[in-house]
Amino acid sequence: MQDLADEAYDPIWFRAEFVVAAIALVCFINALPNNFCDDGVPIVQENPLVNEPGHWLTIWTTDHWHESADANPNRDLLYRPIALTSYRLVRFLAGPDPLPQLAANVLLHMILSVLVVRLCRHLKGDYASALLAGMIFAVLPIHTEVIDNVVGRADLLAALGVTLAVLWHRRSMIATTDWGIIKWRIGAGLGIFLAMGAKESGATVAVVIILADRFWYQKWRAASKDRNWGSLQSLLRFAYLVPPMALYFALRAYALKGNLFQAPALTKTVNALVDAPFWQHILGTLQLWGMYWAKTFWPRILCVNYTVPEIRLATSVFDPSVLLGIAVLLGLTIASIIAWRRGVKGIALATVIIVVTYLPTSNAFVLIQVFFAERIWYLPSVWVAVLSGLALGPRVRKPMWFALASVVVFAMTARCWIRNAEWRNNRTLYAATWFAHKDAIGAILLHGQELVRNGEVDEGIELLHHAVTIDQGYTDAQRSLGQAYLQGGNFGAALHHLQLANIQIPGHAATEEALAFVKETLRTSHSQALDAARQLADNNPQEVGAEIAFLKKLQKYDRFDEALARLKAREADFSADLAWQVEYAVTLVLSDNRDDAVVRYQKCIELAPENPILRVELAMLLFERRDDGDIDQAWDLCNRAAAIDPIQPEAILCQAELYAFKGDISRALELYRSAIDLLSPADPRRSSWQQRARTLGSESSE
Repeated sequence: MQDLADEAYDPIWFRAEFVVAAIALVCFINALPNNFCDDGVPIVQENPLVNEPGHWLTIWTTDHWHESADANPNRDLLYRPIALTSYRLVRFLAGPDPLPQLAANVLLHMILSVLVVRLCRHLKGDYASALLAGMIFAVLPIHTEVIDNVVGRADLLAALGVTLAVLWHRRSMIATTDWGIIKWRIGAGLGIFLAMGAKESGATVAVVIILADRFWYQKWRAASKDRNWGSLQSLLRFAYLVPPMALYFALRAYALKGNLFQAPALTKTVNALVDAPFWQHILGTLQLWGMYWAKTFWPRILCVNYTVPEIRLATSVFDPSVLLGIAVLLGLTIASIIAWRRGVKGIALATVIIVVTYLPTSNAFVLIQVFFAERIWYLPSVWVAVLSGLALGPRVRKPMWFALASVVVFAMTARCWIRNAEWRNNRTLYAATWFAHKDAIGAILLHGQELVRNGEVDEGIELLHHAVTIDQGYTDAQRSLGQAYLQGGNFGAALHHLQLANIQIPGHAATEEALAFVKETLRTSHSQALDAARQLADNNPQEVGAEIAFLKKLQKYDRFDEALARLKAREADFSADLAWQVEYAVTLVLSDNRDDAVVRYQKCIELAPENPILRVELAMLLFERRDDGDIDQAWDLCNRAAAIDPIQPEAILCQAELYAFKGDISRALELYRSAIDLLSPADPRRSSWQQRARTLGSESSE
């Protein structure tokens, strides 16, 4: 016997499936002529695992970036063999063009739109509810990043695996024979492996199946044998979940050499929640929740990169996105309780599953590689669409509501078309990204890099300079700026930015290769200048100015080993000279000898105890190192610097950074404004400090 959700597979049912599939195709048909974009270039178009013969086994036994393991040991350990196999399979069958890859994405989205219809029906939704759910899922513009970007296949396959596993588990529950139960559970197990092997967020599939099973469980079912749902014997039917999950984790552990995961070092540029205090982390989690719901139904701006300072972490419960997040959470809770009491329990189930599938990427417990990204919402939006269909479906039967739904579907389709056109190629995509978020450091970086690649070096350098002004610790921007200067023939500037990138992330192959080329070129072209500076210092052994000038030349041309050897040799001659000691400390910092630099700065302070700048520089060095006791010592140093000179901008800025680290954002912003006010309008520090203040959550730092 079947319940009401499983009966009446009539022509209307199949017509609903056809309608949503057709709408999904219409929404994304203009994406098919597009090129490989964004991560699709390195992961699909240029990836040897995808394009070179063989490699079928390698895909399953290594991580995405295993070829750069020696050069980049702290890389993001991505293990998504199902997704990578799908790229390889399409490449093998249809060639290297992007069209087949994008067609596969569109086809998968069409299939998922149909499966959303089936999910809604199985949750006791009527025809109108199921049709509306499928249509909503088909046309949501927030899905464009997943479908227009070939690597979005990972999200598509993860959602497909979860949805098929749930539906096939349902089939096993209503099967009337032992073989029927077995075959559908085998199918559900394959769906579980598909979901997890496609993307890490697919690991939520087991929880989703258990929740759905509890919703569907009936004592009269043949498989239940009149047992309560929570009895041990009854729960043994979930034993089939274990083999596919165990197989996946075993493969993952083997491919990642025992590491089930690795969290690469994050900065506030990558994820605004880095170093956020607990109270602001909670606000940020609610802020993100509100942002995803806002983008779902009001996708005015869609962007491939959401980064600071354009996207700022909330500092108050009255932030619009936080208020929206709270309102949605309360609204869904209240609606679920009311619907449950009225017997419409599918709404409560869909609400809980939205939260379950979103939590791993919500930044609530573990910080991930992005603060906000549209692709993250694809799997939860399956259940958002089902929830919307169950809640609004009965109303759509009325002509006024049907007309309104038709207008919304048309508007969403038009928005998808506009966004699809922006994904034509990297040039159009990154130009649109920068236009949408002109102050977002990630958008600036992407557009600047693309300009340089297309030969517009001066324009690209201007944008990349803007990026490093916002965050001098943004290694990708420093590296890109160094490579842009190298392409433009400015070897001195290239050396400076490549050095900074190499200090921030040592061992990066591309940085080291470019750096080696620049150093060799400069050695050849500036050997005479170096020899002259060396001779001047040697001929005037007691002239500290000549010695410092030579040291600066060595720093400029990346001759740090020689500079440090020179400093060590002349220690006895100039140990009492402050300028020489400062140059020693700077050389140690630039050569990434941080611990020795701390000791040297302490010697500098002994020579000039009333110098506030030296105290600030040591405080910031300790703040970056953050060993035991460093933060307390940094507080003492910057407070003493501010006491020595209350209007010293650097001292005030140092205090602001430490207050921000402590979590007192309002005090940090107040100090930032004070420090900025002390700078002249033409001071180059003014712009970078204003940008930094914005990253803390200030609405305006002018």
